[in-house]
Amino acid sequence: MKVMAWNVQGAKKHQIRDEIRVINQTHRPDLLFLIETMVSEQTTRKLIAKLGFEHFDFVSPHNHSGGIWVLWNNVNIHANVLLKEDRAIHMLVLDVAIQKLSVFSGIYAPAQSGQKDSFWQYLTELNAVIDSP
Repeated sequence: MKVMAWNVQGAKKHQIRDEIRVINQTHRPDLLFLIETMVSEQTTRKLIAKLGFEHFDFVSPHNHSGGIWVLWNNVNIHANVLLKEDRAIHMLVLDVAIQKLSVFSGIYAPAQSGQKDSFWQYLTELNAVIDSP
């Protein structure tokens, strides 16, 4: 299973979209998280459809900050979104080859120091209820 994550700092640029298509064709990731997309929901839906992945989900940015896309192909994996929130998308992924379940999270963590502690505490609490790697 190949999982990739990339902080794209704006997914609307043609260069980024071209690079995502190249990554999909050359590296063939099963699961790709794009962080800090900074693209509206309407534009996201238009762009994602052109990137060559079978499935996708996303969290829209807030106040021109953040945004997460998750793109995947169900060839080597079977994936489902467990939970979406402002700063994260959590996925349950079955690796077909080894028949093993794992949880993957794409996260855009807060940059402001006043918000970091509560976000880390939330992730710690979430981890306590997940019994998969």
